[in-house]
Amino acid sequence: MGKERVSHRVLCGLVSFAAGALLAVTVRHIIPETLELIGPLPGVLSLTAGTLVFAAVGKYVYFLCPACAASATEHDGGFLRLGMLMMIAMGIHSTIDGLAISAGSEAAHGVAGAVNSVGILILFAVSYHKIPEGMALVSVARLGGYGRVKALCTALIIELTTALGAFIGMIFLNGVNRLWLGITLGVVAGSFLYTVGFALLKEMYAHERASILVYTLCGFLSILGLGYALTTMGLIAH
Repeated sequence: MGKERVSHRVLCGLVSFAAGALLAVTVRHIIPETLELIGPLPGVLSLTAGTLVFAAVGKYVYFLCPACAASATEHDGGFLRLGMLMMIAMGIHSTIDGLAISAGSEAAHGVAGAVNSVGILILFAVSYHKIPEGMALVSVARLGGYGRVKALCTALIIELTTALGAFIGMIFLNGVNRLWLGITLGVVAGSFLYTVGFALLKEMYAHERASILVYTLCGFLSILGLGYALTTMGLIAH
């Protein structure tokens, strides 16, 4: 039991740290970029649409983030329902992560001196999130009766849809007009806000709140610090 508590505490800390990073890149970079590209009203509408769509998928299909849902499912056996619904939900989640990286990179085009701009920060924030997400996926598969190798391969296949999303973004967002790029970024921002809200609300409700806030703040500040460093080096425009 002690090992399980420590393991779950580590997972909660990683989830909260990643949630803070996603929150930082969303409010500091993705939302402002969306509003600049398409204006306040279309920006808010696309952001709201992204949040609602992902909330609906998370509620009616399967949890979009099994690591974030750890506290909600560990007692009711939800993690044991490993099947097509979970594969679909996680595929959507990871594909959007990859699409977010491509959209952020595309937003930098035409900005003198900026290399991949927001895409770099989204890449780091998404990478933070993949660590607890991958751990949770392997745990889910193991609880579902999979062996170690099969559980690891299952998690890897699902996570590889992130690369698929990035590839799709590279093809369809390359040179796309400001409207569609802005809408894409708005939907991405909405998906991130849903993920962050779900993660933090669930974890803070189930566990000691002060430590969750500290981990979240650390993740948030890590992205702000990275953004400042990249801006100082001229890789990200103001």
